[in-house]
Amino acid sequence: MTARIVKNRVEGTRITVWDITHYLEGNFSHEEILECLPITLEQLGAAVDYIDENREEVMRVHAEIERRIAKGNPPEVEAKRAETRQKMQLWLQARGAGRLYIP
Repeated sequence: MTARIVKNRVEGTRITVWDITHYLEGNFSHEEILECLPITLEQLGAAVDYIDENREEVMRVHAEIERRIAKGNPPEVEAKRAETRQKMQLWLQARGAGRLYIP
């Protein structure tokens, strides 16, 4: 079977060309990328070829992704995340003490 990129993903995986772009920008070698991601050398080659052939579009979207990450979550999402973390901490404490946690 030939490795392909379908809808910006390595076919048969959830790995996107932007995931691979991140590693390439970090100067990871192909061997290092293969240690980090569950793909084959053939799949990595297909992704690198796709990135090279569509560089302008891939880099435009990659820059948008990086901007969104840098911006962070909106306050309401951060509040919900903190609440969920607190509940998880309480659950873990109760579990460690052999108690049943009921919120």
